[in-house]
Formats: sequence, C-alpha cells, structure tokens
Amino acid sequence: MSTIDTVAIGTNRYAPAGSAAINMYVMPDSGMMTIGQLVQAACMRSAAAHEAQSVLKMNQMTNGSTTLQQAAEWLGRIANGSAVWDQAKAFLVNTMGIEESVLPQDLSSYDRRMQAANALKNKMDVLTKSQQEDMIDLQTIVNRRDVAHSTASNVVRTLANSTTSNAANMG
Repeated sequence: MSTIDTVAIGTNRYAPAGSAAINMYVMPDSGMMTIGQLVQAACMRSAAAHEAQSVLKMNQMTNGSTTLQQAAEWLGRIANGSAVWDQAKAFLVNTMGIEESVLPQDLSSYDRRMQAANALKNKMDVLTKSQQEDMIDLQTIVNRRDVAHSTASNVVRTLANSTTSNAANMG
C-alpha cells in the first residue's frame, strides 16, 4: 500500500488598516506565502518533475531506437547470409533477449537463416510497439508539464490583476 506525504500548513491572517484580511500560508522551509504563491510554487514544482520525467523517457526512447537500428542491420546480414553466426547469435541473445532455444544451430541454409530472421523480426515488433507506447507516455508527460506551466502563468496573471484592482480601489 502506498502512502501520501503530507505537509502541515499553518495559516495566519493579516489585515492592513482599513483593508480586507489576507491569508498567509506557512510551509516548512518556504516562509510565508499567499495562496496564489503557494499554487504557483506547486505548479512549478510539478512542471519541473514532469520535465525530468520527459528527459528520462526521451533517453529511454533513444536507446530503444538505437537497438532497433542495430537489429535492422543484423536482420539484413542474417537474411543475406553475410552474418557471422557467433556474433549474430550473441546479439540476438544478449541484446535482443531472444531465447537460445528458438534459434537455429547455424545459418548454413536458407531455412535456418529465416528461422533466425523471424525470431529477430518478432522481437523487433515487440520493441517497436513499446517505442510507440513510450511516445504516447512522453506526449502525456509533456502535456502535463504544459498544463502546470499554464496554471502557474494564469495564477501570476490573476495575482497581478488582483493587485492592480486592489490598488485602484484604494486610490
């Protein structure tokens, strides 16, 4: 069962003479903030976390693309008979994770080359599908980051409008 971390927030009310009270929120290590500043800080923290996740996802996708490119090169060599079997087998087993039991003993015949090629194609299909799912995940992460930035921007705009409005009412 997962837990949710919570932070105690204290509230203080301040009211300049003749003005409406302002709520100030106190969080550990952050000092006193208005609700707008608190929301903005939370949005920026969320955006930064989503940015870090997107960088990790992009690195993961780059590695997957590199592996697919290498697999395509090996597929061509296996199919045309130019692959050295020991090297090809090492790539298929160690890099692609293909079970040794589904691979032929050698590449001496067309049928054996096709057996190895089909095993590699199947693994490439799985990796391609995974890459597509990773792209959707990346788009979701980037959209969430953009929403956090947009929300923070809207809070700043609202705070500025509120401050301007309050200043106009005082004068």
